[in-house]
Amino acid sequence: MTGQGLPSDIELLRSIAEGDVHAMGTLYDRYVSTVFPVALRILRDRSEAEDVLHDAFVAVRERAGQYAPERGSVIAWLVTLVRNLSIDRTRRRVRRGELARDVVAHEPPPSGRDPERLTSEAEGRHKVRRALATLPEAQRQTLEIAFFEGLSYPEIAEREGVPLGTIKSRAARALAALRDALAEEGVDIEAVARQGAGSSA
Repeated sequence: MTGQGLPSDIELLRSIAEGDVHAMGTLYDRYVSTVFPVALRILRDRSEAEDVLHDAFVAVRERAGQYAPERGSVIAWLVTLVRNLSIDRTRRRVRRGELARDVVAHEPPPSGRDPERLTSEAEGRHKVRRALATLPEAQRQTLEIAFFEGLSYPEIAEREGVPLGTIKSRAARALAALRDALAEEGVDIEAVARQGAGSSA
């Protein structure tokens, strides 16, 4: 305990590792005002920053027993965790936008379809999932990893253990098929992409 009778950060982590929910609440209250601005500064979106903060403290609960004091203070550990999660989330959002632009780049000239006939963004995301489900498994997996996990094609190739050229070829074929499927659904892929990293369904 500290001189004021309050548990130290390390004591809180030990209690969290043992499943103490109250200790988790104490640690959260102690540092939320410090780590939340870190997420907000990177993401520039309050809702996404709140999501990252939630994910960070879930990770704290899972990793509390792995904390090593010699590697730095608890607050430094928390800040690093929140910053990394925020950067990962931003990266996925950027990757979604890049993929959406790939789809748009392959779209044919406007067909004269009523521009007012647009689905809601939530329905659009559902239709993206449905369109992906129609693709061959290898192509679908490549796009799902790129779109929903934010990995680049070289990273996918490394993870899947296949040549980069194979991944690029799969992606090109999948993008063309996905574009056709979404065109039939009347989905505005750019609107879907603007939803950013907050959408995973």
